[in-house]
Amino acid sequence: MKAEDFLDAVQTYCTHFPLMLPEQWGWWEPLDRSFDAGNLTDLIPEKGACETVYWQRKRSPKMEGTFDVRWQSKSTQVSSTHAKIGFTSELGKIDQTTLLGYLKTASEYSKADFAFVDVLAEQYRDFAIASGSAPYGERFMFFTHLLRHWLPDVFWGTVFGPPYVRLLGKDRLLSAPAYLVEELGAETIYVQLTENLTDVVEDGNAIQSFRTAFKQHFRDDVFFVPEKAYDRSERGPVGDVFATPVFELIAD
Repeated sequence: MKAEDFLDAVQTYCTHFPLMLPEQWGWWEPLDRSFDAGNLTDLIPEKGACETVYWQRKRSPKMEGTFDVRWQSKSTQVSSTHAKIGFTSELGKIDQTTLLGYLKTASEYSKADFAFVDVLAEQYRDFAIASGSAPYGERFMFFTHLLRHWLPDVFWGTVFGPPYVRLLGKDRLLSAPAYLVEELGAETIYVQLTENLTDVVEDGNAIQSFRTAFKQHFRDDVFFVPEKAYDRSERGPVGDVFATPVFELIAD
């Protein structure tokens, strides 16, 4: 990953969340380096190649996250995974408008294939573990390897990038049942299931109904269903159980 692209991604985060900056960071544990938004080049190792940055914030709002670089697949000679940005915060501590502004801006700027914001509610935890979106039941976290097998779900706020717009159909997405369906770009569409993120924990049954209605609007072989699940370690990258997109990953 090019250093300038990596630093641009971090700068985009800092610009949108000036009051929620990381405090400590590191390329590995312990996270004992002080974060300085004025000297982001500190995040690039002396050898010049980007490394994944792990960070945390212990003051309110408490947060933790990563700026993940692509890693080289064991089965190929080139990097074949997505770079990824992810962070977790206390519910209600980040203004929803600010959060969604960042999600949309960062998705457009980085030409994201997929992005989302959601809350891991207790009643959703078992499904999240089974689908692979929260494999350890602690927080949402998934990678290219999972998306090559199936799409875990539609989340409270979801950005469908070009591969998924082509797979699901642009017109079909734009007519999907949801509180908000917004076209961010020629092949990027944002879907929001309900008005408020807090609905996820305050009315879980309603959220599940919205998820189901949305997924039923599309073909039945795209989104994960437990009955069709299989051991991903025993199958190739493009399975014959779920329909998956072709990711056109940009070379470094």
